[in-house]
Amino acid sequence: MIGVLIIGGSDCSCGAGIQGDLKTVTNLGAYGTTIVTSVVAEHPGRVEALYPLPFSIIESQFHSILDFFPISAIKIGMLYKKELPEKIAELIQKFSIKAPIVIDPVLAAGNGDPLAEPGMEEELPKNLFPLATLVTPNIEEAEILSGFIIEGPEDLPIVAQDLAEQYNTSFMIKGGHLQGKTTLDVLHHNGKTYSFELPRIFSANPHGTGCSMASMIAVFLAQGLEVPNAVEKAKHTLYEKIKREIQIGPFYFLPPQ
Repeated sequence: MIGVLIIGGSDCSCGAGIQGDLKTVTNLGAYGTTIVTSVVAEHPGRVEALYPLPFSIIESQFHSILDFFPISAIKIGMLYKKELPEKIAELIQKFSIKAPIVIDPVLAAGNGDPLAEPGMEEELPKNLFPLATLVTPNIEEAEILSGFIIEGPEDLPIVAQDLAEQYNTSFMIKGGHLQGKTTLDVLHHNGKTYSFELPRIFSANPHGTGCSMASMIAVFLAQGLEVPNAVEKAKHTLYEKIKREIQIGPFYFLPPQ
């Protein structure tokens, strides 16, 4: 069975973060293991509290997993502490992990609450982007990383190419936060730009779609798909899940299966 290592923060509402990723990976037939970087008290409306775990605990989790479990892909999400990108990169290299790495550069929650210390936008690219197979920022994160304001879908290929060339890795910008009748994600990979577009489901807005898409891509890369094919399959898989969103209380989530 394919093993996927998920590194990130928790989400007690289980729509995003470690819990959301683990459900996604499991549903795709892979075995997910986790390294928790922080415990977050949140729901889709707001972040209530956040507790970063000491690095000694994070390092111990690495040893517990990588001493025994084969890893076919890594998905990295929320790190919060700005020193963690360097330390995580050192651990990945220490254990000589040879697997595709998908980085979802979590800088803020969907509602705008901060999920990273100031300086993360510098430390993440410097330390982890060189190890990445693919980086998957949303619109806001792409703007922070590039310094470019994305005003419409025509800007996505420009920014994706700029980021890919600047950091010498593949970038996919998730364009779901743009307005319009479709959702457009743009990938720049190996010098080529790919666009993935599907009709927008106006009635749906489930929590955790960005996390889930990055996790799906990690699984499909572990299965041997090339980056463009993995992105395309993930977008279509996520789209079908969004159509079946479920309501729990006042909020909406992806279905558990």
